[in-house]
Amino acid sequence: MKREDLTEKLLDIKREKGWTWKHIQDEIGGISPILITAACMGQMKLPKAQAAKAAELFGLSQAEERMLNEAPYRGSIPQMPPTDPLIYRFYELVMVYG
Repeated sequence: MKREDLTEKLLDIKREKGWTWKHIQDEIGGISPILITAACMGQMKLPKAQAAKAAELFGLSQAEERMLNEAPYRGSIPQMPPTDPLIYRFYELVMVYG
């Protein structure tokens, strides 16, 4: 499984259960709500404690739980413009002011 597949799985579960980001953030807790959402979207990593809570909440396997705790390679998404904020701003700088 790739990290993008896990992101899609989390979003599918979120939709199926009718959960809001606030609900997910409250259940996982322990860090910034923004970081929890970003981790679920594949843009950040969760600390081990929060990855374990997320795995329990979403019913994930141990491998998927470990994947939530790995730093994502955000430049791997082949879309333009890039979605990583830092890379996007660099892209914008070159394309707009280049």
